[in-house]
Amino acid sequence: MSYSIAELKSACKGIVAKPGDEGYDYSKWAPNGTLPSKVVVFPAETEDISKAVKFAHANHLDIGIRGGGHNSSTASASDGLLLNMRKFNKVRVDEKAKVGYLQPGALVFDVENETAKYGT
Repeated sequence: MSYSIAELKSACKGIVAKPGDEGYDYSKWAPNGTLPSKVVVFPAETEDISKAVKFAHANHLDIGIRGGGHNSSTASASDGLLLNMRKFNKVRVDEKAKVGYLQPGALVFDVENETAKYGT
């Protein structure tokens, strides 16, 4: 069973944008270098991601994922649903284990800023 973009908008805490909506073009690195997505989701929480994936599955849409936007390739482009993960940009370092944890929207700046606290 499919459901509408309006229903997805009301179910998500984050922004859901379709062509013509405010913020839609901002979702792309370069609007002229990517596929025009039917819908773009800017998740505010992990539950939004789950809802977006279920929406895409129910509506037979391909899914693309945009991280922090630091790559100009169109590898993450989708003419279906695009998950814009820019707000998921937390970086955490476990100094004892010497392990870093990065969310998909983290930029190199975010990573370097946090890891610099622990030396090289």
